[in-house]
Amino acid sequence: MASNINDLQPIALTDAGRRELAAALRRLESGRGLIVRLADLLGGAVSRAGKFGLRQIGMSTGLAHKFSGVAEAALSRAYDIAILGLGSPRAGSARLTRAGVMASGAASGFVGLGGFLPDATFTTLAIMREIARIAQAEGEDLSSEDARRACLEVFAFKSPADAYETEGDESELGYFSARLIFQGRTLTMLLSEVAARYGLVLGEKFSLQAVPIAGAIAGAALNAAFLDHYRDVARAHFIIRRLERAHGAEAVRTAAAALAPAPRAQMRATQASDAPFMPA
Repeated sequence: MASNINDLQPIALTDAGRRELAAALRRLESGRGLIVRLADLLGGAVSRAGKFGLRQIGMSTGLAHKFSGVAEAALSRAYDIAILGLGSPRAGSARLTRAGVMASGAASGFVGLGGFLPDATFTTLAIMREIARIAQAEGEDLSSEDARRACLEVFAFKSPADAYETEGDESELGYFSARLIFQGRTLTMLLSEVAARYGLVLGEKFSLQAVPIAGAIAGAALNAAFLDHYRDVARAHFIIRRLERAHGAEAVRTAAAALAPAPRAQMRATQASDAPFMPA
């Protein structure tokens, strides 16, 4: 096996490989924002309050740096801890992980600001463990730096739809574009960049948990949404990486370019049909 998937000679994907790739792309495309996921659980009022809070957070550069610092601290050791005992009979289940992050979010939302840092640290670690579990199941060698980087990258990806629909510099956050950018980063630089992006997500979490009365409920629900979101992204990411190891990165990206319009159109049609009625 080549040490770099980008060095492999392209091998056309089989029908089964194209189906796997199409499913992974659909998973990325359907990965809606975390605020929208929470709105499904708690209702539009919480979503609107959260968006208002985010606008206030966006005005403060200093607060954004603080969230980035929290994210970097949480991510810096998460991988080393997350892979301990992974795969053993006592490693714990996905259901237990979900219960744990929901309990942590509820406690954080109830306590308020003082509970945010412990919750962010614990939830990030739990999410990283689930990401590593998925990576291992898709054939990644968790002892390698390449697997460490791939797990870390999951925290920074946005869906291809985000890249397609967003103008300017934000387009670099698309899945394949982001991976190309990350290739040129040292591990330290990668951690810093991922932390900056993940810090914005933690800012969303902080804002939503600050909604009066609903804080504890929002904390539990949002943590569950976090876990679901990053699991979905990780599954897609590591399926794509497995296909790249088998067929080469160029072949997979060529196939993805051919497949992308169909899932994107399907996603938009689904979103339009699912959109709630809003009275004028």
